[in-house]
Amino acid sequence: MHSVLPILLSALGGVGYANPVQHNRRLNNGLGRSPALGWNSWNVGGCTAATAANALGTAKAFVSLGLKDLGYQYVNIDDCWATKTRNSNGDIVPDPVKWPNGVKVVADQIHEMGLKFGLYGCSGTMTCEGYPGSQGYETKDATLLASWGVDYS
Repeated sequence: MHSVLPILLSALGGVGYANPVQHNRRLNNGLGRSPALGWNSWNVGGCTAATAANALGTAKAFVSLGLKDLGYQYVNIDDCWATKTRNSNGDIVPDPVKWPNGVKVVADQIHEMGLKFGLYGCSGTMTCEGYPGSQGYETKDATLLASWGVDYS
């Protein structure tokens, strides 16, 4: 075995020393220069933080603390923002206690601050906390969230 190893290493050694190829590893279009910076409600209080008040309060803090100017742009609400059942049309319904004026009003206000708004979604039948998932409703849910002005899901 020892006599084969030098031959094998010698044969492979030339591969590592081939002329390097120059790669352009990214497009020079200004995108992806930093990670997507933002906030997620789950880190604050799980289900209890999935409210319009927390979304708007966070957006205002991004602006007043100068975080927006540093690139923070996403205000994301995690699981538990909806009711536990879909309506008779099959739509996901925002919890009226947590979103008394609906999601669109909040998304619009966040956009007016120059920020983006996200809502948690799940590709399964139910979220981790037992709220409706999008399996079988993917197009319906995407269309509904887009109509509310949701930027990220």
